[in-house]
Amino acid sequence: MCLKNKQIGKARKYMDVVMVGNEQNAQAWLMKGNTYLQVYQQDQERLAKDPSYVSRTPDAIIIANEAFYQAISLDKDIQPMNGMLGTKDGQALCADPVYTMAQKAADNGDKENAIKYYNLAARDFKTAGTPNALLNAGIAYYEVAQLYRASGDKENYKNMLTEIVKLKFPDPVVYTELYDIYKEEKDTVNCGKILKTAMKVVKEENRADIEATELDYFAMTGQIDKLNATCDEMAAKYEKHAAVMALIANHLVNNAQYEKAETVINKGLAVATKPEDIANLDFQMATRYFFEAIANQELQDQTMKSKEGSYMERAEKVNELKAAQKTILENAHVWSEKVYVLNPDDVNNNVMLSQIKVKLLLPVPDELKAKVDSYRH
Repeated sequence: MCLKNKQIGKARKYMDVVMVGNEQNAQAWLMKGNTYLQVYQQDQERLAKDPSYVSRTPDAIIIANEAFYQAISLDKDIQPMNGMLGTKDGQALCADPVYTMAQKAADNGDKENAIKYYNLAARDFKTAGTPNALLNAGIAYYEVAQLYRASGDKENYKNMLTEIVKLKFPDPVVYTELYDIYKEEKDTVNCGKILKTAMKVVKEENRADIEATELDYFAMTGQIDKLNATCDEMAAKYEKHAAVMALIANHLVNNAQYEKAETVINKGLAVATKPEDIANLDFQMATRYFFEAIANQELQDQTMKSKEGSYMERAEKVNELKAAQKTILENAHVWSEKVYVLNPDDVNNNVMLSQIKVKLLLPVPDELKAKVDSYRH
């Protein structure tokens, strides 16, 4: 009656008395949830009219949230009294304000309350159960995961990502992050499983990162034939997407598929318009040649250690390899210089460019040398 007559303060005091001894009464909890939700709503109305207004019950929405949850926990089939909200509707109305509180806590560096409020909001969204609400639950859990990740809590970070996967969350980042965790744990079985799961729930137009991660999986598990076949499929599918072509090339280069990588890079450069994409593709090309030069050096070493043929024959073969290596390094130098012009602060390229110049007996400019030296400190 008090709520119907908008006597919200009186209703709150009444509920605080009623709850004593009724902790196992689902209907009492439901009434409390309705009461404190209206306390929160009234506070918001007053605050909108007077920004200096200070609530006497700043945690009203949290109290309401917990009350609705207690009600449904005690009786999942509970029905509200006339004129009151049911548990699901009540939790749905609590979800957004609680999520906002979580964001504010996170912005203020209050990790403990941020995690608490994000989890409460996620619980509310999950109770609502609609596709959009489940999406919001996944977003809330992801915020929690990142808070754990930032604090170095790997176990809870992993656990939260796992919870998100259970919601069939459609964002690929969740699956690639969980894949990285499994990879670090050398758990190739779950690496494969999480990629299969991702392929089922992530929309095709958003699968580029998943497909690129699949390339890493094929390389890690020694499935080079599948790596090459999937690279061909992706190169055809994403031929107009320079950034994706660079990703494909990176996996090919890392697995010594140099000529195939060069073809992909050239196709990417043909469509690239953004300076960052051009620089990335140029870097992949430089790396393609640099890695081939390293492989050439390893072959030189193996040849000299081999007992096949005479010493002179082996020496002649090594000289041929050295000549080829010089040409390869010169190509690497051309492409690495291009990257340096586009992005003189690329750490990886700068280190590589410095090493190439040393191998080719070229002078290392003072500016480049200073940059590389600074990375060692």
